Amino acid sequence: MEIHGSNTTFNLENVLRQNILSSDYYKGTCSELSNCSDIVDEIYESVDHVEPWMSGNARGPSTAFCLLHRLFTLKLSAKEVKGMLDHKDSPYIRAVGFLYLRYVGDPKTLWSWVAPYVKDQEKFSPSGPNEKEVAMGDYVRDLLLSQYYFETIFPRIPKPVQDQINDELTKRSLATTAKGNGGAGGADRRGMDDSGNRRPASVKASLSVAFGQRAPNRSGAREEGRGRDPSLAQRDGTAAARGGRGSASPEPPRDRREAPAPRRDFDRERDVRGGGGGGADRRDNRDYGRDRDRGRDYDKSRDYDKSRDYAKGRDYDRGRDYGRGGGAGGGGRGYDDRRDERRRSRSRSRSRDRNGGGARDARDVFKDARR
Repeated sequence: MEIHGSNTTFNLENVLRQNILSSDYYKGTCSELSNCSDIVDEIYESVDHVEPWMSGNARGPSTAFCLLHRLFTLKLSAKEVKGMLDHKDSPYIRAVGFLYLRYVGDPKTLWSWVAPYVKDQEKFSPSGPNEKEVAMGDYVRDLLLSQYYFETIFPRIPKPVQDQINDELTKRSLATTAKGNGGAGGADRRGMDDSGNRRPASVKASLSVAFGQRAPNRSGAREEGRGRDPSLAQRDGTAAARGGRGSASPEPPRDRREAPAPRRDFDRERDVRGGGGGGADRRDNRDYGRDRDRGRDYDKSRDYDKSRDYAKGRDYDRGRDYGRGGGAGGGGRGYDDRRDERRRSRSRSRSRDRNGGGARDARDVFKDARR
């Protein structure tokens, strides 16, 4: 049987695949299983649920998915796949067979593989003991109708193929809507935290766990069952011992968003670090700045006084000229007329002086003639 899709990742979600490859169980036990029969026996002995992450775990992938990945690497034949689907010893062997088809089977031939099982009534619990049981037919239909499987994701089925599957289910009077969680229904685990607080369902959110971090939505749970890293127990014991010696109340985490120190305090600390000389230089610079500001203010004041005095003088001259001119419309004589009269008077005086003072003016002769 040919692998549909990637022969490297086998269409597994990357975080899940990395955790599978790094788990001690996969590197130890699964790597030693060299054929399908051995893996089927291991499923019968060890698998009690078919969720992708280990039940109640904080880190490792489930035993079922570790063995499923090992089946991918062996590239099962059609006969081997059919033998798993019809196995009578354990429903979990059958469930792993259906997961194998859902991940690496050709979507175009998927319906022909699962059609005989969509009404199968064998009961089992996909999530493990003491959890809700579903019929195998319900489980198979949920794999066909939903792209999401607990906290992981399946490869997408093309829309035309999905429509054909829905038509076939409708013909058999079966629902065409997925219940989720392997047919068990219930709360959507994508976007759920341990306290049950609901956040918007998001595939990206459910898969946003980096390699080596906690499994999605299981941050508060403890690891249980197969696949636990031995170093974790030692680390937990060391942490508990330290906690016993320490105080009962751990130191609260420091808030990284503390407000920055005021600028004034920063300047004081800088003065202390820089020594006394640096502080004196800065004080001198401040004093020099104050003196320079005072000098600049004084120059401005002096320039203002000069301009004011100049304006007063100019207004005074204008007033004096106005008085001499006899007013703005002038009924009296102007300044220029008086100046011409003074000049003529001086000219007559000089003329009399040149004539020796005895000569008579022509105007005097004219006056005498009139008499």
